[in-house]
Amino acid sequence: MEDLRKSFPPREVLRGVNLQLKPGEVLGLLGLNGAGKTTLIKLLAGLLTPDGGSIRLLGQPTSRALIRKAVALMKEGQPSLYEFMTPRQNLRYFGHLLGISNLKERVEEALELTGLQAQADKPILELSLGTKRRVGLALAYLKEAPVLLMDEASAGLDVRSVAEMRNTIRRYTSLGHAILLTGHEMGFLEAVCDRIAVLHAGRIVVEGRLAELVQRLGLQPYLEVWCEDQPAVGEVLGVEAGLFRTEVSLDQAAYLNWGSVRHLRLQQSPLERLLQEGVHVEG
Repeated sequence: MEDLRKSFPPREVLRGVNLQLKPGEVLGLLGLNGAGKTTLIKLLAGLLTPDGGSIRLLGQPTSRALIRKAVALMKEGQPSLYEFMTPRQNLRYFGHLLGISNLKERVEEALELTGLQAQADKPILELSLGTKRRVGLALAYLKEAPVLLMDEASAGLDVRSVAEMRNTIRRYTSLGHAILLTGHEMGFLEAVCDRIAVLHAGRIVVEGRLAELVQRLGLQPYLEVWCEDQPAVGEVLGVEAGLFRTEVSLDQAAYLNWGSVRHLRLQQSPLERLLQEGVHVEG
């Protein structure tokens, strides 16, 4: 996508987004609420029309026919399924509409990859939200689209379901397909994303591989420490309840007077810090 723009007057939501999604990779899109992530997903899925800029898919300008063939969308919340039917029946029904060959075998593979074998013959209305979202993921996998868009990818999923989704995502990209996803579960995003892009105020303000961004922006893990005495290392950020609050790197921690330390907290999510730093860069 190049110089992508979209407005909902009087607000300009996207103000010139430039981003490339590469085959076989998972690109995580971060941003505060209202940054424009869902709007961007809808533009790529053909649900909205851009006001300006361009989108190319598989090297071609996008069209409705190309999007239907090459893009799968997994929206936030409960997927649109027939609740009186089972997951297996839903997959077979939608697979038939899509004209998928070897449908029976492909359905069983999709059920296995998403960990749905035990729930495959239960009515959708009896399943949890997390399980229903896995059925939605199975539908996206069944289509085998080169591009998968996942809005709030891990929302509503329990720990086991998240692990199964990570495995499914890796299987999907191993076929050369690309995934663009959003989410607020930083641990999940760190585990599955090859690249990260931060969207703020309608523009991409930071983009790259997570390890590279951690080094470039200084996002290594650190300790937040409260001491009775003013610490010899780190910058004092304030005094709270008679205790000095500071932040120190893991290397600096060796020089703390640990007899004076009354409380500490490890801050180790680079994505949370990346989101903050990205917003700061734009500001």
